[in-house]
Amino acid sequence: MQITTQLTGTAHQALVDLVVSGPLRAVTALPGGGWEVTPVTGRPLILTDEDQAHAYLARAASTGAPALAPARAIAPAVEVEEEGPEGCGCVPSAAAPFAGQAELMQARAISAELGERGVPAARRSAAWVAEHQAAAVRVSSDHGLYALRIPPVGVQYPVYRNGRRDGVLPARRVPAVTDATVATLYALYLRDRAAL
Repeated sequence: MQITTQLTGTAHQALVDLVVSGPLRAVTALPGGGWEVTPVTGRPLILTDEDQAHAYLARAASTGAPALAPARAIAPAVEVEEEGPEGCGCVPSAAAPFAGQAELMQARAISAELGERGVPAARRSAAWVAEHQAAAVRVSSDHGLYALRIPPVGVQYPVYRNGRRDGVLPARRVPAVTDATVATLYALYLRDRAAL
């Protein structure tokens, strides 16, 4: 959480001690007195005195009727204009969840296992290929660039050479097949083609 302070003193510190414990994005001291509280979800609120701060804290920490009270009952919401796609840069937006995170983690694990099998780090990489919407373990060779794509669960691991399908590994992506097994099969596949 970001706290922007323009005022100093015990009143500001008391409010910070009261409010900071909640899920907030920012607490900004206003020049005329009071505070702007920006929660993680919902609209920002302007609290002009400690009574409003106590009411906000009771609402945020309560599980009873105060938690169900609308925020306007405590303090009027600040009207926020809709911003363009670039945003203003003052508050970072939440990162969108990455759908291929599990596949990318598996690609990194397979790449590390290839390192254990003698493939130097300068010749291998694990990356997300946006155009194919798949994670891939790439190995550079004298014959071109080999890429093992991480398939959906239950499908065999395809291998591509210079962007064209070259073959498949004799293993499916299932929990019983470990990353070490896939790395071993991939290393054997590359050795059969004199790529290592």
